[in-house]
Amino acid sequence: MEPEGKPCPFCHATDTEKQADFGTSLMVSRYYCRQCKSLFEAIKWGDTSQKLDLPGFLGPADEQ
Repeated sequence: MEPEGKPCPFCHATDTEKQADFGTSLMVSRYYCRQCKSLFEAIKWGDTSQKLDLPGFLGPADEQ
């Protein structure tokens, strides 16, 4: 996957990559830090720049 640049909450590095569009809930994405080799989740609240692989029924509200 492509580097996302989300800062790691453990070591603050930005050499991270998105592992999954969804983590333990629909409001977070899962990332991997290449620096400290940690998995972490980042809230995607209000982040319209993300292209999420959503099923049709979970698409943006303005399309419904």
